[in-house]
Amino acid sequence: MGLFGKKEKAPCAICGGKVSALFPWKIDGQLVCNICYGNVDLTQEVMDHITIEEFKKYMIFREENAQLKQQFKITRQIDFGWFDDKFLFDTDNRLLCMDKKLRKPVFEGRQIISFEIREDQIPLFKGSAEGLVCYTSTVPQRVMAMAPQMEQFRMQAQMRREMELILEHSKNENNDYRYHSLPDINIPVPFQKFIIEIHFEHPYWPFFTADKKAPEFDNEEPDINNYLGRYNNDVQMMEELARALMEVAFPGAPEKTVAAVDATAAGSGNVSAPGVAVDMAEELQRLKDLMDKGILTEEEFTAKKRQMLGISL
Repeated sequence: MGLFGKKEKAPCAICGGKVSALFPWKIDGQLVCNICYGNVDLTQEVMDHITIEEFKKYMIFREENAQLKQQFKITRQIDFGWFDDKFLFDTDNRLLCMDKKLRKPVFEGRQIISFEIREDQIPLFKGSAEGLVCYTSTVPQRVMAMAPQMEQFRMQAQMRREMELILEHSKNENNDYRYHSLPDINIPVPFQKFIIEIHFEHPYWPFFTADKKAPEFDNEEPDINNYLGRYNNDVQMMEELARALMEVAFPGAPEKTVAAVDATAAGSGNVSAPGVAVDMAEELQRLKDLMDKGILTEEEFTAKKRQMLGISL
């Protein structure tokens, strides 16, 4: 080799073949060729600590899993998230994959130890070899209990729209007036998201979790029936997912329905709706400032004040 000759790279630590000259792969500090490295779907934490011998065992598993992908026949698909969180089921062969294109590993139903679907920290479904437990959710009751506050929010939203029209009109008539939009009304929700957790007896993936955002109220036109309609659709999907998991993991297992878990005991904090979102004193002061500036008449101010005091009763 000449003075300026290139140093030849060591061969692949697994097959002895040629290693890529540009950005070669390394396992346990040793060079690995592109063919042996392949498409790795292990976590970075595992890859940071895996040895060459352990990686060779993983290569065997990967080939076996590729065969499962070839025989996978989709009998049911449940879209859990916006992107790739799709649950694909092959109920005939009792197989499961959490990717719409089968790029992630395929799991055998017998590898599932248990699963749980929750509303935040409150269980909705639990499945294991002992059976499927369906919990009665308290969300519908808690939402219905918000009816008086929903009326307050609706009236506030209407007032907000009226005030924004007044302010916009004033801005158009007086260019020197600095326009400030009113604060948004944010209506609290009973819970933030659905969460699913699956536990596996598996050498590389002992745990899987995904979540789906819960429905929200329309801040402009809050409607309880609209919220409950979307919520019920989501719960039906969660039930379909739970039954599909039971079918591939624990076919024939019993099923029972139990009372709801107490929200406070489950550690979810205060799940009831708080008070009125817009501070009453601040809003009254805002209206008075608008009257003092001549944007509102005294009659308009009085009418708005009475409307707000009626809301607080």
